[in-house]
Amino acid sequence: MLVMKLKINITGVQEVVGAKQTARMILFDGTAESDFFNGVIEPGGVDTQIDNRDGTGTLSARYSLHGTDREGNAARVFIENNAEYGKATNPRVWTDSPALRFLETAPLRGHIMDEDGQLTILIETVEA
Repeated sequence: MLVMKLKINITGVQEVVGAKQTARMILFDGTAESDFFNGVIEPGGVDTQIDNRDGTGTLSARYSLHGTDREGNAARVFIENNAEYGKATNPRVWTDSPALRFLETAPLRGHIMDEDGQLTILIETVEA
């Protein structure tokens, strides 16, 4: 079940190329939409990526959102999203919304994709 669709706008990149790895911080904001939550990703979201020389790597994104939950109430959400390159992401969610509280304990998976030239992340519940 889709719980959130995030459209990402990259606002900056900082990178350090080391002897064995490259460390990169990708700054972003964007929007979120779904039947459960609609809102914006606040400026200052960051995806920290570590690229290994063999093509493998990891990402770890953290970002805050504000908007409206499925009951029409103001809501804030924090997401931490981690993954190895080429694999589904493992999102964790914290929220001040009672209507979205189930996201704090639900098994979630994320998918990074290009949708009509727009970097998009889909977060969904994992079927048991």
